[in-house]
Amino acid sequence: MASPRRRDPDRRARIVAAAVEVIAESGPQALTHRAAALRADVPLGSTTYHFADLDELLEAALHAVADRNVARLRQWAGSLIPGADLAVELADFLVDLATKHRTSSVVAYELYSAALRRPGLRAASTAWDAMLTEVFSTHVDGTVATALTAMFDGLLHQALVSPTRPVRATFEDPLRRVLVAERRLGCDGGG
Repeated sequence: MASPRRRDPDRRARIVAAAVEVIAESGPQALTHRAAALRADVPLGSTTYHFADLDELLEAALHAVADRNVARLRQWAGSLIPGADLAVELADFLVDLATKHRTSSVVAYELYSAALRRPGLRAASTAWDAMLTEVFSTHVDGTVATALTAMFDGLLHQALVSPTRPVRATFEDPLRRVLVAERRLGCDGGG
């Protein structure tokens, strides 16, 4: 008599979480179906059943990380008090992303870089930037929001690769200068 099939509705999610862990530890080049299966403690066939190829698994991992990071960004944006010092708030958020949420931030940048060579990853990897720009646009004009997004990404990337622990002061002055310049342009009629 054959043994009954075990139902495992969370298997796909566990495989994706395992893929994110593999990427966090060793980078996207270390991700294989076998590595994800071992980490998720599932048979190898489960990974190929749920993900036809490695790009599909990478894309699922990227979506999971992007969704988590976008949710974190929405929570941060929702917690801003009207009239708060945006340079201070952004600097504190950068420190938080580079320390408390370092692993998630590193994985996001790893996958963001992987999208350079894998077009299937590009839509998911741009979700973070689109959300940053959307959030920043509620505080500054669209052009400045786009520039602030690029600056924020660059500052976070630098913080993640720096050998020193990031502190608010590292980020606050450059952010304030962009925000003050934006206010001056706004007062001058935009140019």
